[in-house]
Amino acid sequence: MTNRKFRVWLAALGITLLAGLAACQSAGKEKKFGYSMGGIDHLADNLSVTDFWVNGAAGQQAGTGNAGVSAPLLPVKWRPGMTVHVVWDVRDWQHDKGSTYVADVPVEPYPEDGGDLWVHFLANGTVRVVVADHGPRAPDYPGPHDPIPMKEPWYMYPARTESRDWDERLLDARIIKQRCASVSDPATCVKQENEKILDDQRADARRYLPQCASIKTSYESQECLRNADQSMRAARFARRCQVSPGLPECAPQKSTTTTSHRDAGAPSQ
Repeated sequence: MTNRKFRVWLAALGITLLAGLAACQSAGKEKKFGYSMGGIDHLADNLSVTDFWVNGAAGQQAGTGNAGVSAPLLPVKWRPGMTVHVVWDVRDWQHDKGSTYVADVPVEPYPEDGGDLWVHFLANGTVRVVVADHGPRAPDYPGPHDPIPMKEPWYMYPARTESRDWDERLLDARIIKQRCASVSDPATCVKQENEKILDDQRADARRYLPQCASIKTSYESQECLRNADQSMRAARFARRCQVSPGLPECAPQKSTTTTSHRDAGAPSQ
């Protein structure tokens, strides 16, 4: 290669590299915005979006329309085909199970002045992502106006949780150990018995707690919860005595009557 040809080739390479660098700098300087983000839960009463993420940014629990966390960055200029990566957890309170879903969701057109990012989890299982400078309850909101249920799943669909205190757990452990001592597979027996206790506690909660859901005042609600707790404790006690009637706690209570000398027939003065 002659010196002239080499210089021409080198100059062309330099121009190509500079053009590529300029393009990278231009792309890197693309104006973006990221305001607040909120999730809208349109699901049925027994379902809740307990957590969600958009392009890795955590949105926490979806609710009725409060944008309270930071949104991921989006280009100032909307372009066709723009999507965000959404991951969300759904809890089924009625059946006490959860599922995780993933989808690349199109971002609906938005103006260059941007706005908050709203993620709608619709009742049919689909997701819509809307950018707007006003909330989903506003009449001119550009996104869906599907119903947003007000729900209290903890009251209506109590989860399968542990309600016993430490003394109760120790007592039940002794009972289970005795019941499973003579079976061929004690470990499996113990596991099954503990699972049954949790299932029974969930059944108790779903029997007694939903009646507290409609109570509005704080005092009456707390009183209702205390009464429900006593009823659930009594139900556990009854089951315990049914399988182990020999427990001291299950012995019939003897009524005692204390009488004074006068009541016993002492002569009156």
